[in-house]
Amino acid sequence: MRQIFFLVLLLTAVLNVKAQNAVVDESSTDVECFSPTQAIIHFREVTTILNEHGAGLAVFVCSCSKNNKLTGFKGQATDATGRVIRKFKESELKQTEYSQYLAIDDYKMYLDYTPPVYPVTITYEWTMESHDDLIEFPRFCPQTSYDVSVKKAVYRLTAPKGFAIRHALLNIDEKVKTSDDGKTFILELDNLPALKKEPYARPLQERLPMAYFAPTDFIYYGTKGSLSSWDDYGKWEYSLINGSETLPEDIRKEIHQMTDGLNTDREKVEVLYHYLEKTTRYVAVLLGIGGQKPAPAAQVCKSGFGDCKGLSNYLRAMLKEVGIPSNYTTISTTNRQLLKDFASVGQMNHVILQVPLHGDTLWLECTNPQLPMGYVHQDIAGHDAIEVSERGGRLVKLPVYADSTNLMKSILHINLTPGGAADMTIAQQYSNFQYENSIPMLKMDEKERQELLQRMIHTPQPAFSKIDIREDNAKMLLDASIRSNNYATLTGQRLFVPVCPIHRGYAIPQTSETRQENIWLKAGYLDDDEITITIPEGYAVEARPKNVQIEQPFGSFSSSIKIDGNTIRVHNRLLSRSGRFDKALFPQLSDFFRSVSNAYNQKIVLKKE
Repeated sequence: MRQIFFLVLLLTAVLNVKAQNAVVDESSTDVECFSPTQAIIHFREVTTILNEHGAGLAVFVCSCSKNNKLTGFKGQATDATGRVIRKFKESELKQTEYSQYLAIDDYKMYLDYTPPVYPVTITYEWTMESHDDLIEFPRFCPQTSYDVSVKKAVYRLTAPKGFAIRHALLNIDEKVKTSDDGKTFILELDNLPALKKEPYARPLQERLPMAYFAPTDFIYYGTKGSLSSWDDYGKWEYSLINGSETLPEDIRKEIHQMTDGLNTDREKVEVLYHYLEKTTRYVAVLLGIGGQKPAPAAQVCKSGFGDCKGLSNYLRAMLKEVGIPSNYTTISTTNRQLLKDFASVGQMNHVILQVPLHGDTLWLECTNPQLPMGYVHQDIAGHDAIEVSERGGRLVKLPVYADSTNLMKSILHINLTPGGAADMTIAQQYSNFQYENSIPMLKMDEKERQELLQRMIHTPQPAFSKIDIREDNAKMLLDASIRSNNYATLTGQRLFVPVCPIHRGYAIPQTSETRQENIWLKAGYLDDDEITITIPEGYAVEARPKNVQIEQPFGSFSSSIKIDGNTIRVHNRLLSRSGRFDKALFPQLSDFFRSVSNAYNQKIVLKKE
């Protein structure tokens, strides 16, 4: 009977492998809050891992700090028959010794375990004690990756009577229940299906069932505040930065020497922004009131480094010195939208500076002043943010560049020889997001640049005689000269000439009748190519591709070819539009990419006269 039971379980697991990698059999979080400053949280996770693709779920990790400590841990691994193959003890846990941060109060306790067999069931139970940092309670997120289903998940939160608790639910249809005495909040989820990774779908973070719980009023590392609204959140954040903008006297004099002779506030902002670039560097520091309070401006000035909070506050202090107001602004680089009716600290992970000039608003990324002043990079463009001022917090949205301004303009000249060789020059200009994506080219050495161009220019064994990459006024400019001995294919009396040596390798997404998600195109762009091909004497065009014109909701494409004597002019224009589109259009999206790829891969046939 035991053998039959084992075979049934194994067969079930094998069948499920095709559909998913793991099943969360049980996920429970029990929070017992005794006061605004003290709580104990007990976790229990039981996960059946079906194959090696889910092996990462066997690793135990928990975040700790001096105010949030692990006080109990145990675990075990069992095979498909229920036999215990490994027990885990608290003494086996390791503490992280490496951090990307210069100074940090937090650390992680972890157990790195690789299952020897599949399926395997991993059970972990652990307890955390928290004091003085209850600005929010643990987030409820029983699903953490693709191809993982959940059988049962429960979240229980017990708090003193009269202690106001707020909650927000994402991708959850169930409601939070309250006990008869009003002290306990319960959320139960059953039979959550596995989420499938799909091309051009929303990020996983936006698809996961998730619940946030937080007190309305809190005491956090000795500071008091309220999260009843984003306005109240902003008042608390402002209390952390207020008074931290005092600068040393010598720096104040230097600032005035640099700016007093300038005519406009924008000129002054630009000078101080570049002064920040030259005199500081970014180093993450998570100290001081749970990592929420920035280092004082004078300290950042003296040390020459700071994190996003410290550098933004330092520039805020310098601008204040010359009479230019600015706003400390909290934002998330991962969450594009903040919950409008649920204020919480955990939704943001970054700080920038907003400067409201007359007729314009600048958004300054102080951790990377190498970016052009006011450039809104892809990790924050279009994201919600909280503008913090003495008046409180205000929900704002950062601008996003129009799709057509994310431009790559390419001008190519190709001179063919009768044997199929070609001398090529290419000049490219990258703007906005395409400029941002090209920034790494500036730091590449010659070999790395050649390797990059070999992937960009699709021609056999290219030889580069010139590669010049430079930045100019928030644009990246590339100029290159290339020789290819086999650009065109010579067959008898004919030369088969590629129409376009760039934009190859388009992946064609496969359609699916069971697609779950609507189409989501994060960033639109425009690729505009002007290609001039000079054909050798004694050859004439025998065949050429037809002109192409495609218009779809998510993009447009055109390709035209004109022949003038021994000169062929090709103009390609691809506009990809950002946004959300109905999943029913996915077959059209696939066809669109296929048509674009085919057009880029066309050839002109030349015949010897």
